[in-house]
Amino acid sequence: MAIISSTSAAPLSGPACDEADQQIASTPTVPDSANALRRDLKNVSSLPAEASIVMLGDSLVEAWPQDLASSLAAGRPVLNLGVGRDRIQNTLWLLTSFEQQLKRIQPQSVILLLGTNNIYLDKPCGVRLAFDHLFDRISRIWPKARLVQILILPRGPNMTGAKENISAVNASLSSREKSVQKYRVLDASAIACQNSTPCANYREDLLHLTRTGYEQLTQIVRTNLSSN
Repeated sequence: MAIISSTSAAPLSGPACDEADQQIASTPTVPDSANALRRDLKNVSSLPAEASIVMLGDSLVEAWPQDLASSLAAGRPVLNLGVGRDRIQNTLWLLTSFEQQLKRIQPQSVILLLGTNNIYLDKPCGVRLAFDHLFDRISRIWPKARLVQILILPRGPNMTGAKENISAVNASLSSREKSVQKYRVLDASAIACQNSTPCANYREDLLHLTRTGYEQLTQIVRTNLSSN
């Protein structure tokens, strides 16, 4: 996987990032709860010898039903490293802190669903910069893996939560696809019930997914993996 720099991304609307924004975006950050840290430590302490797919992300990845996640790899191991509440900087901390252990696993694909916990706290330019650092770390650990980037999913009443920030970040992520080798963007917004709520694919919080939502998301990812 090629190293991805911020220059490959489309410009983002909104306020520019100052020094504080840049420092927050680029600094690996320990999880903000003991439970999240325990999850990371447990994941690393029980790493398999190999995995066909590694899944990285926040609670949307952690809660992905195991049987559905396993179906993505046709019987080969799938490693779910998702941790609830994670921002991009927390996942960067995981990859930075345990790089040597993770290098022993050489997956064919890395599936990434992350960023929804950043969009209310960080400027879009900061979210993009955080992704830059994350992608760079992934390319160092798993240089031969294909990265499948699931764009930040719609959320909130009528799927309008942080809509402008999500659109700006997703546009920036999508702009990389043509120029970055082994990087694929996956738009799964079709699961959002045409932006009307309530939506059977979402739980009552209009952020997390139901079993039905995961079934649709899994099918979208499976189709992408089989077509590349």
